Amino acid sequence: MRPTVGVVGLGNIGGRVASVLLSEFDVVVFDIDDERVETLVGQGARSAESGEELGRRADVVLLSLPSDDALEAAALGEGGVAGGLGGDDVLIDTSTVSPMASNRVADACAAAGVGFLDAPVSGGARNAATGDLTVIVGGEKSVLERVRPVLDCIAKTVHHVGPQGAGVTLKVVNNYLLGLNQLALAEGLAMARSAGIDDETFAETVADASGASYALDRNMSRFIIPDEFDSEFTLDLMEKDVTLAERFAYDNDVPMLLGGVSGLYRLASSMGYGDLDCSAIVKIYEDL
Repeated sequence: MRPTVGVVGLGNIGGRVASVLLSEFDVVVFDIDDERVETLVGQGARSAESGEELGRRADVVLLSLPSDDALEAAALGEGGVAGGLGGDDVLIDTSTVSPMASNRVADACAAAGVGFLDAPVSGGARNAATGDLTVIVGGEKSVLERVRPVLDCIAKTVHHVGPQGAGVTLKVVNNYLLGLNQLALAEGLAMARSAGIDDETFAETVADASGASYALDRNMSRFIIPDEFDSEFTLDLMEKDVTLAERFAYDNDVPMLLGGVSGLYRLASSMGYGDLDCSAIVKIYEDL
C-alpha cells in the first residue's frame, strides 16, 4: 500500500514538492498561509487544520520550513506535527536549518518511536517543480529505504551521507560553497567589465575554461546578463545559510580562513537586495 504523504510548509519548495507528490500519492497539506493551502487543494490535495492533525492522517510527513524557529514551531510547538505522529510514521525534514535545531526535532521523534530523516534538498524551485531535486539524507538507512519511493518521486538523486545530522550539515556546507562561489564570480566579473569585456563574452568564455562553476552556469544567463533578479532563492536566505555554516565551523573549531562571507551578504541585504535572488550579490560590486 502506498503511504499517505503530508507536507507542512508550502513555500517556493514545499508547494512544488506537494504538487509533484500528487502524481503518485494521496497528499495532505498544511501551511499558515491559507492561500497556499487552497492552491494545493485545487490540485487534488486534502487540507489539515493543524500540523498535529496532518501528522495523524499521514504516514510520511515532509517539512519544508525557512528557519530554525519555523521548524521547531511546526514540529514541536502547540498543534505541531510531532504531536500527531506515532507507530511506523516517518518525519522527513527537507529544510535547511542548523544541525542543533534538527537534532532537537530528531530527539523528539526518537522519544515517540517515530522515524526521522534530516533530508534537505538542493536544486531550487525549478527542479522542485519537475521532481528533479537532489536530496541529502542523514539518518538510519533502514528508515530511508522505507520512504525511498516518496523521495524518488521528488528527486533526481538521493544521497545517503551518514547518520542523523549529516544531511543538514552537508547542505549547510554546500550552500556556504555556493555563497563563496557567487562572490568569486561577481569579483571576477567586475574585473572583466573594467577591461571592457561584455558579460556575454565573459560567461561564454569562462564556461569553457578552468574558472567555470555552478554559480556561473546558474547566475549569468538567467539573472546577471538580463539584470533581472526575480527570486528563486533569496539573498536573505543565502545570508541565513552561510551564517549557519560559519556558526557550525566556530562551534567545531574549524578555521575560517575565507571568513566574512555572511557579512557581505548582510551588507547586500542592508543595501536593499535581500528579497532578490541570491545572485544579486553582484550588485554590491556594481554599487561600489
